[in-house]
Amino acid sequence: MNTIVHSLIAAIAISFCSIHTNNLMAQEPPPPNQPQAIQPVGQDQQITMQTFYDELSPYGQWVNYGDYGYVFIPNAGPGFIPYATAGHWAYTEQFGWTWASDYPWGWAAFHYGRWNYDRMYGWFWIPDLQWGPAWVVWRNSPQYYGWAPLPFGVNLSMDMDYGYGIPADHWCFVPNQFICDPFISRYYLPRINNDIFMMHTAIINRMYFDNDRRYNYFAGPERFEVERYHRGPIEPVEIRFNSDRNHAYGHNEPGMYRPEG
Repeated sequence: MNTIVHSLIAAIAISFCSIHTNNLMAQEPPPPNQPQAIQPVGQDQQITMQTFYDELSPYGQWVNYGDYGYVFIPNAGPGFIPYATAGHWAYTEQFGWTWASDYPWGWAAFHYGRWNYDRMYGWFWIPDLQWGPAWVVWRNSPQYYGWAPLPFGVNLSMDMDYGYGIPADHWCFVPNQFICDPFISRYYLPRINNDIFMMHTAIINRMYFDNDRRYNYFAGPERFEVERYHRGPIEPVEIRFNSDRNHAYGHNEPGMYRPEG
């Protein structure tokens, strides 16, 4: 009798845990060939949500996360921070400051969609079809530049007074003279001091407006200002989009992979 009772209790416990886990986050991959909604002005007509699912699946997992639907959690290792780990800032005449990622999935997760943070799961990416050079908000002072991932759903014009609700520890700060260094991670300032940096910096309220796609994004610091701190000219790079991952690019012509949707 005791054996039967113990078996029933174990079965109920396992069932409860399974229900709880499934309600929190479904681990199965997204269904293939999902119907695509009509893309409004400003969105990349070459990319679909299915493109993201197919291209990014080898580099992490897609999980069903509440109201966001399927989000991407990269296999980037402990300590990963978007727009900080494995990459640097490059200045372009076309788009202003552009994040050049070292990750093979960076073409998607740092130029489309938004990043949010979960205390249990860490950083996760919410896909969207609108391309940008980097979906971040910027801060500056006479000593530091700072940036942070722009949260999902914020209004660029209306939420500025509230700092877009970005926690202090989501910001990354560097001394001004190193913002364009290709090895910028060597100069990141300790995040434990971010409260102090926040008190002495202000949001850079400078936006670029894309006339072709009719949307705007934060452009970051002025080129001439950075050159003054850098004590020398900044040679702009030109972004070239290509659907071939192995395409060879010339000097100062970093590639930007854009698969055909």
